[in-house]
Amino acid sequence: MSNLLVDAVFTAKDRSGVKTQLSLPALFALLAVDGLDELCALRPHQSGAMHAFLAQLGYLACEKAALTELPQSEERWRSALRALTSAWINDEPWQLYVTDLAQPAFLQPPPGKPPLKNEIAFADQLDMLVTSKNHDLKQRLSESGEAEDWVFALISLQTQEGFLGAGNFGIARMNGGFANRSYITIADASFGFGGRVARDIRGLLNNPDAVYRHDFLGGEGGIALLWTQPWDGETALSLKQLHPLFIEVCRRIRMYRADDGRWLAHAGSSKCTRIDAKAMAGNVGDPWLALDVEKEPKAMTLALDGFSYRRVHRLLFDSKKYAMPWLAEPSSVDADADLLLEFSGLVRGQGKTEGFHKRRVLMPTRAAQLYQGKQRHVLAQRSEKMLTLCASVQGKALRPALIQLAQGTDEVSWSKPSNDALCKPWLDRFERDVDRHFFTLLFGAIELDEQLAETNLSELLARWARAALAAAGLSMPGSESRKDLALGRAKNLLDSALRKQLPLLAARTELKSDESDLELSA
Repeated sequence: MSNLLVDAVFTAKDRSGVKTQLSLPALFALLAVDGLDELCALRPHQSGAMHAFLAQLGYLACEKAALTELPQSEERWRSALRALTSAWINDEPWQLYVTDLAQPAFLQPPPGKPPLKNEIAFADQLDMLVTSKNHDLKQRLSESGEAEDWVFALISLQTQEGFLGAGNFGIARMNGGFANRSYITIADASFGFGGRVARDIRGLLNNPDAVYRHDFLGGEGGIALLWTQPWDGETALSLKQLHPLFIEVCRRIRMYRADDGRWLAHAGSSKCTRIDAKAMAGNVGDPWLALDVEKEPKAMTLALDGFSYRRVHRLLFDSKKYAMPWLAEPSSVDADADLLLEFSGLVRGQGKTEGFHKRRVLMPTRAAQLYQGKQRHVLAQRSEKMLTLCASVQGKALRPALIQLAQGTDEVSWSKPSNDALCKPWLDRFERDVDRHFFTLLFGAIELDEQLAETNLSELLARWARAALAAAGLSMPGSESRKDLALGRAKNLLDSALRKQLPLLAARTELKSDESDLELSA
């Protein structure tokens, strides 16, 4: 099976949990009605790239066919996709393997010269992941890889890879070769994978002004499928030549079939990037990529903390730091529904992979209405107050208590160089507790009085801080003979600091104490 327009390449699971095999047009027909739950062979780090690829391709096909709504039949999708490559009557741009190197193949531009010499025998070797050790993610799993494994690897490589040594350049949609392409999407929380993609295709079709708002990109007639253009590795395309939703390729790759039927790939180097876009720092109109706008707008580069609650707070509410992708903003089609925000991205380093990060944030209907309307500042203010409380408890209550526990004496050296290393495991534990619950608490308490919401948060912060200190008391290095005394001092210090940093919690505690006294006197 080689032709994505005809052959049932993809293993999918529909919303009822039934597995089925689908061609690319059949996949689009299923997702158009939110019937696609997942692509079974898709690996986690490939999901964002696949979402963007399908949405871009779906939009391009509908635009070319002058469709304002998504077709619901496989044949109509097949016709629309073929119209994108009408110059090739044998569907070469949709074939995973084409013998004639002068013709394109799927995500494989005609390579010209020099020849492609590096043989790749495994789909996961072609993929963008760099796994120097065979630990967490096992290498070379796909020796007998199916066609879909190679399709997903090609999409991952060609649309989200960066620089990886001389002659191996990256995509235009990231801020530099060692950066990354991340993805932010939003949709009705009830949607499956296909419904989320369909939502974005409709969002693109309904907002032509947003699609074509950048004058540094080409118009509707610009090059859309870059793999249809020959590339000898020596020439670069300008952004002005490209359709705003161009699907790019960054590497010179060609697929082959071995005599025993196995899939193989040959790779070659290039002397330049496929797109001349370095000056844009990744700000090339990607509708799923957040921009860092603190100075000159540039693509956000995901760091080792991934989508921590602090970063997501700034993405949602700090417009001086980040600009959310316009397609990830709620629109009229998202009204009166619980919304699910999804953040994902693979952090890359120099010759290494530093972690795949994915976060889902549920925004209940009422919170979504506030976020979408003129009352977003209400959410922003509450979120900011929550951040301040969390930081105060961590830095001004838990950290001093941990230092007291570590040193175990009356006279504590608060600036001792070893303090940070000793405290870190339990400060990190507290941070994980906050991170896990932050947005559930923010959005779930939006109907509560602000003071009651803060009091409830204060109780949780105190509980998490005490749990972290108790865990430290069991495993922090120290003299066994002094440990009980040190832990007692640390608990007293923590309780005192919590009363100071969480005044609403202190007031509730005092109220409960007064009520107990009244009960006893009665």
